[in-house]
Amino acid sequence: MKTKLLFACTLITVNLCAQNLNTEFGMAYNFMAPMGTMKNYIKAGHGLSLDYYMSRENSRFAFGAELNFVIYGHDKSEQLYTFPDGSTANMDIVVDNTITNLFFGSRYFLREPSSFRPFLSAKVGYSWYRTNLNIYDPDDFDNCEPVERDLLFKDGTFVLAGGAGFQYDLSSIFKKIDSDRFLFTLNATFALGGQVTYMSTDSPTHHAPAKNDVHSSFINTQTQVIHKHHIGYLYSSAAELVEVRAGFIFRRMNAWSAPLRIR
Repeated sequence: MKTKLLFACTLITVNLCAQNLNTEFGMAYNFMAPMGTMKNYIKAGHGLSLDYYMSRENSRFAFGAELNFVIYGHDKSEQLYTFPDGSTANMDIVVDNTITNLFFGSRYFLREPSSFRPFLSAKVGYSWYRTNLNIYDPDDFDNCEPVERDLLFKDGTFVLAGGAGFQYDLSSIFKKIDSDRFLFTLNATFALGGQVTYMSTDSPTHHAPAKNDVHSSFINTQTQVIHKHHIGYLYSSAAELVEVRAGFIFRRMNAWSAPLRIR
Protein backbone atom coordinates (compact mmCIF):
# COMPACT_ATOMS: atom_id res chain seq x y z
CA MET A 1 0.00 0.00 0.00
CA LYS A 2 2.83 2.40 0.87
CA THR A 3 4.51 1.63 -2.46
CA LYS A 4 1.35 2.42 -4.43
CA LEU A 5 0.79 5.63 -2.45
CA LEU A 6 4.37 6.77 -3.05
CA PHE A 7 4.09 6.03 -6.77
CA ALA A 8 0.75 7.90 -6.98
CA CYS A 9 2.21 10.96 -5.22
CA THR A 10 5.19 10.84 -7.58
CA LEU A 11 2.92 10.81 -10.64
CA ILE A 12 0.87 13.74 -9.32
CA THR A 13 3.98 15.82 -8.63
CA VAL A 14 5.51 14.94 -11.98
CA ASN A 15 2.25 15.74 -13.78
CA LEU A 16 2.14 19.24 -12.26
CA CYS A 17 5.60 19.87 -13.68
CA ALA A 18 4.67 18.45 -17.07
CA GLN A 19 2.10 20.95 -18.32
CA ASN A 20 4.40 22.08 -21.15
CA LEU A 21 5.97 18.67 -21.80
CA ASN A 22 5.02 15.67 -23.86
CA THR A 23 4.04 12.81 -21.57
CA GLU A 24 3.67 9.08 -22.06
CA PHE A 25 2.18 6.24 -20.08
CA GLY A 26 3.40 2.69 -20.64
CA MET A 27 2.31 -0.79 -19.62
CA ALA A 28 4.38 -3.89 -20.31
CA TYR A 29 4.85 -7.57 -19.56
CA ASN A 30 7.96 -7.99 -17.41
CA PHE A 31 10.28 -11.02 -17.48
CA MET A 32 12.91 -11.17 -14.73
CA ALA A 33 15.96 -13.46 -14.65
CA PRO A 34 18.30 -13.57 -11.61
CA MET A 35 22.05 -13.34 -12.23
CA GLY A 36 25.22 -14.03 -10.29
CA THR A 37 24.82 -15.74 -6.91
CA MET A 38 21.12 -14.97 -6.88
CA LYS A 39 20.39 -17.36 -9.77
CA ASN A 40 21.39 -20.29 -7.52
CA TYR A 41 18.49 -19.57 -5.18
CA ILE A 42 15.53 -18.20 -7.10
CA LYS A 43 13.92 -18.84 -10.46
CA ALA A 44 12.93 -16.46 -13.23
CA GLY A 45 9.84 -14.36 -12.58
CA HIS A 46 6.97 -12.81 -14.49
CA GLY A 47 5.03 -9.64 -13.82
CA LEU A 48 3.74 -6.26 -14.91
CA SER A 49 5.46 -2.90 -15.39
CA LEU A 50 4.00 0.63 -15.43
CA ASP A 51 5.91 3.76 -16.37
CA TYR A 52 5.32 7.49 -16.82
CA TYR A 53 7.84 9.59 -18.78
CA MET A 54 8.10 13.20 -19.97
CA SER A 55 10.09 14.91 -22.71
CA ARG A 56 10.35 18.25 -24.47
CA GLU A 57 9.31 18.57 -28.08
CA ASN A 58 12.01 17.17 -30.42
CA SER A 59 14.29 16.40 -27.46
CA ARG A 60 16.27 13.19 -27.28
CA PHE A 61 15.99 13.06 -23.48
CA ALA A 62 13.05 11.77 -21.43
CA PHE A 63 12.71 11.35 -17.67
CA GLY A 64 10.11 9.83 -15.39
CA ALA A 65 9.19 7.01 -12.99
CA GLU A 66 8.57 3.28 -13.19
CA LEU A 67 6.79 0.75 -10.99
CA ASN A 68 6.98 -2.98 -11.62
CA PHE A 69 5.83 -6.10 -9.83
CA VAL A 70 7.23 -9.60 -10.38
CA ILE A 71 6.34 -12.98 -8.90
CA TYR A 72 9.46 -15.17 -8.83
CA GLY A 73 8.10 -18.02 -6.74
CA HIS A 74 4.71 -19.64 -6.20
CA ASP A 75 4.52 -22.80 -4.17
CA LYS A 76 1.45 -24.77 -3.12
CA SER A 77 1.83 -27.86 -0.98
CA GLU A 78 -0.39 -30.09 1.09
CA GLN A 79 0.69 -31.16 4.53
CA LEU A 80 -0.88 -33.65 6.91
CA TYR A 81 -1.15 -32.51 10.52
CA THR A 82 -1.69 -34.77 13.53
CA PHE A 83 -3.47 -33.27 16.53
CA PRO A 84 -3.15 -34.35 20.20
CA ASP A 85 -6.40 -36.35 20.00
CA GLY A 86 -4.95 -38.39 17.13
CA SER A 87 -7.05 -36.78 14.39
CA THR A 88 -5.41 -35.54 11.18
CA ALA A 89 -6.18 -32.86 8.60
CA ASN A 90 -4.72 -31.93 5.21
CA MET A 91 -3.93 -28.22 4.81
CA ASP A 92 -2.98 -26.31 1.65
CA ILE A 93 0.01 -23.98 2.08
CA VAL A 94 0.40 -21.29 -0.58
CA VAL A 95 3.56 -19.16 -0.60
CA ASP A 96 4.16 -16.29 -3.04
CA ASN A 97 7.57 -14.62 -3.39
CA THR A 98 7.51 -11.20 -5.05
CA ILE A 99 9.73 -8.25 -5.98
CA THR A 100 8.38 -4.70 -6.30
CA ASN A 101 10.59 -2.02 -7.86
CA LEU A 102 10.16 1.75 -7.85
CA PHE A 103 12.55 3.57 -10.20
CA PHE A 104 13.26 7.14 -11.25
CA GLY A 105 14.80 6.99 -14.69
CA SER A 106 15.93 8.73 -17.85
CA ARG A 107 16.15 7.74 -21.52
CA TYR A 108 18.36 9.02 -24.30
CA PHE A 109 17.06 8.38 -27.81
CA LEU A 110 19.73 7.63 -30.41
CA ARG A 111 17.66 9.06 -33.29
CA GLU A 112 15.55 12.11 -33.94
CA PRO A 113 11.75 11.56 -33.72
CA SER A 114 10.77 8.85 -36.21
CA SER A 115 8.73 5.67 -36.40
CA PHE A 116 11.64 3.63 -34.96
CA ARG A 117 13.59 5.12 -32.04
CA PRO A 118 16.25 3.11 -30.17
CA PHE A 119 17.25 4.41 -26.75
CA LEU A 120 19.58 3.94 -23.78
CA SER A 121 18.22 4.06 -20.24
CA ALA A 122 19.54 4.67 -16.72
CA LYS A 123 17.55 4.29 -13.49
CA VAL A 124 17.91 4.46 -9.73
CA GLY A 125 15.40 3.16 -7.23
CA TYR A 126 14.47 0.75 -4.49
CA SER A 127 13.43 -2.92 -4.52
CA TRP A 128 11.13 -4.61 -2.00
CA TYR A 129 11.40 -8.41 -1.55
CA ARG A 130 8.33 -9.93 0.09
CA THR A 131 7.00 -13.38 0.94
CA ASN A 132 3.26 -13.77 1.44
CA LEU A 133 1.74 -16.82 3.09
CA ASN A 134 -1.82 -18.11 2.81
CA ILE A 135 -3.17 -21.29 4.37
CA TYR A 136 -6.34 -22.91 3.10
CA ASP A 137 -8.37 -25.72 4.59
CA PRO A 138 -9.70 -27.75 1.61
CA ASP A 139 -12.53 -29.17 3.69
CA ASP A 140 -12.97 -26.32 6.20
CA PHE A 141 -14.03 -28.67 8.96
CA ASP A 142 -11.32 -28.33 11.63
CA ASN A 143 -11.12 -24.51 12.03
CA CYS A 144 -7.32 -24.46 11.65
CA GLU A 145 -5.99 -20.97 10.95
CA PRO A 146 -2.42 -19.62 10.57
CA VAL A 147 -0.92 -17.39 13.21
CA GLU A 148 1.06 -15.55 10.46
CA ARG A 149 -1.18 -14.36 7.67
CA ASP A 150 -0.27 -12.55 4.43
CA LEU A 151 3.23 -11.10 5.03
CA LEU A 152 5.78 -13.69 6.21
CA PHE A 153 9.06 -11.92 5.39
CA LYS A 154 10.28 -8.71 3.77
CA ASP A 155 13.54 -6.93 2.95
CA GLY A 156 14.75 -4.31 0.49
CA THR A 157 17.73 -2.61 -1.13
CA PHE A 158 18.64 0.35 -3.33
CA VAL A 159 19.21 -0.51 -6.99
CA LEU A 160 21.01 1.01 -9.98
CA ALA A 161 19.99 -0.10 -13.47
CA GLY A 162 20.94 0.50 -17.07
CA GLY A 163 19.79 -0.86 -20.39
CA ALA A 164 18.64 -0.31 -23.96
CA GLY A 165 15.52 -0.70 -26.06
CA PHE A 166 13.39 0.82 -28.78
CA GLN A 167 9.98 2.35 -29.44
CA TYR A 168 8.02 1.72 -32.64
CA ASP A 169 5.18 3.94 -33.82
CA LEU A 170 2.14 1.74 -34.52
CA SER A 171 0.73 4.28 -36.99
CA SER A 172 3.25 2.85 -39.47
CA ILE A 173 1.14 -0.33 -39.47
CA PHE A 174 -2.33 0.92 -38.55
CA LYS A 175 -3.00 3.95 -40.72
CA LYS A 176 -6.07 5.08 -38.78
CA ILE A 177 -4.00 5.70 -35.64
CA ASP A 178 -2.65 9.22 -35.15
CA SER A 179 1.08 9.49 -35.58
CA ASP A 180 3.23 9.34 -32.44
CA ARG A 181 0.31 8.39 -30.15
CA PHE A 182 0.43 4.61 -29.70
CA LEU A 183 3.77 2.82 -29.68
CA PHE A 184 5.18 -0.66 -29.13
CA THR A 185 8.25 -0.89 -26.93
CA LEU A 186 10.82 -3.57 -26.15
CA ASN A 187 13.74 -3.09 -23.77
CA ALA A 188 16.20 -4.96 -21.57
CA THR A 189 17.71 -3.75 -18.29
CA PHE A 190 20.46 -4.97 -15.97
CA ALA A 191 19.89 -4.05 -12.30
CA LEU A 192 22.50 -4.20 -9.55
CA GLY A 193 21.70 -3.60 -5.88
CA GLY A 194 23.06 -4.06 -2.38
CA GLN A 195 22.91 -7.07 -0.11
CA VAL A 196 19.36 -8.33 0.34
CA THR A 197 17.69 -11.28 2.06
CA TYR A 198 14.88 -13.12 0.30
CA MET A 199 13.00 -16.38 0.57
CA SER A 200 12.73 -19.34 -1.76
CA THR A 201 10.65 -22.48 -1.39
CA ASP A 202 12.16 -24.65 -4.12
CA SER A 203 15.93 -24.14 -3.99
CA PRO A 204 18.26 -27.12 -3.29
CA THR A 205 18.26 -27.75 0.46
CA HIS A 206 22.05 -28.10 0.59
CA HIS A 207 22.31 -24.37 -0.22
CA ALA A 208 20.46 -23.40 2.94
CA PRO A 209 22.03 -23.58 6.40
CA ALA A 210 19.65 -24.88 9.07
CA LYS A 211 19.61 -21.52 10.83
CA ASN A 212 17.97 -20.01 7.74
CA ASP A 213 14.92 -22.26 7.79
CA VAL A 214 11.59 -20.42 7.76
CA HIS A 215 8.71 -21.84 9.80
CA SER A 216 5.12 -20.76 10.24
CA SER A 217 2.92 -21.35 13.27
CA PHE A 218 -0.64 -22.65 13.10
CA ILE A 219 -3.26 -22.69 15.80
CA ASN A 220 -6.35 -24.86 16.08
CA THR A 221 -9.14 -22.59 17.26
CA GLN A 222 -10.90 -25.46 19.01
CA THR A 223 -7.97 -26.99 20.91
CA GLN A 224 -5.71 -23.87 20.96
CA VAL A 225 -2.79 -26.18 20.14
CA ILE A 226 0.00 -24.39 18.21
CA HIS A 227 2.03 -26.22 15.52
CA LYS A 228 5.13 -25.04 13.64
CA HIS A 229 5.76 -26.19 10.08
CA HIS A 230 8.61 -25.64 7.63
CA ILE A 231 7.85 -23.17 4.79
CA GLY A 232 11.13 -22.43 2.97
CA TYR A 233 14.65 -21.05 3.23
CA LEU A 234 16.17 -17.58 3.49
CA TYR A 235 19.11 -16.57 1.29
CA SER A 236 21.27 -13.46 1.19
CA SER A 237 23.21 -12.04 -1.75
CA ALA A 238 23.66 -8.91 -3.83
CA ALA A 239 20.67 -8.08 -6.01
CA GLU A 240 21.58 -8.91 -9.64
CA LEU A 241 18.74 -9.09 -12.13
CA VAL A 242 18.10 -8.85 -15.85
CA GLU A 243 14.66 -7.67 -16.93
CA VAL A 244 13.11 -7.82 -20.40
CA ARG A 245 9.91 -5.87 -21.06
CA ALA A 246 7.52 -5.82 -23.98
CA GLY A 247 4.47 -3.58 -24.01
CA PHE A 248 2.68 -0.52 -25.30
CA ILE A 249 2.91 3.23 -24.78
CA PHE A 250 0.27 5.95 -25.06
CA ARG A 251 1.79 9.39 -25.72
CA ARG A 252 0.06 12.71 -25.04
CA MET A 253 1.41 15.80 -26.74
CA ASN A 254 1.17 19.10 -24.87
CA ALA A 255 -1.21 21.71 -26.25
CA TRP A 256 1.59 23.97 -27.54
CA SER A 257 3.39 21.32 -29.55
CA ALA A 258 0.47 19.23 -30.80
CA PRO A 259 -0.12 19.78 -34.52
CA LEU A 260 -3.26 21.71 -35.51
CA ARG A 261 -5.59 19.60 -37.61
CA ILE A 262 -8.00 21.27 -40.02
CA ARG A 263 -10.87 19.13 -41.19
